[in-house]
Amino acid sequence: MRCSILLALMPILCGCSGPPPKAHSDSDRGVEQQKNTAAAFSVDVQLSQGARKKLVDSKETIIVAGSFTGHPKEGTEAKYLDIKSGDVIVGDVRREIRPGETAVFNQLNLNPDAVSRTDSQGLHVLIDVFSGRKSSKDNLLRCEDYDGALESLSGRTIPIRCQLIAEPFSELGR
Repeated sequence: MRCSILLALMPILCGCSGPPPKAHSDSDRGVEQQKNTAAAFSVDVQLSQGARKKLVDSKETIIVAGSFTGHPKEGTEAKYLDIKSGDVIVGDVRREIRPGETAVFNQLNLNPDAVSRTDSQGLHVLIDVFSGRKSSKDNLLRCEDYDGALESLSGRTIPIRCQLIAEPFSELGR
């Protein structure tokens, strides 16, 4: 009898009360992992000859900036939404590089509160490139941008072509 009472009290004495916490299913874990992933990617800024010469001669830098968003879950409060797009902004990245360098993003620090307010469509990224404005108050570059799903970036190097704004538009190969 003493033994059975002791066995019954053992979980309480050890601080174990109730059933173990529910484990996440593989599908829950996959969505959570996708939204909180530390996805490494890089951006290879490909400059026209004129842009490379101008930036190097003027000791100008290049800024690579990315913005991460997601479609809001129904009922998401307006304070979490971007005024222009209506999406939830979950994070951003920014690297300053010199001509010829590649911008490397090893880890994304996404806002978990904002991520939790996005729906299951996945996160989205917009990457812009512009001059660092060290030698000029104005941006010197016209660049392509990257617009796509965050999951498509993982482990990739994204090429983005740029030219001087003053150069003919056709040099980007469009």
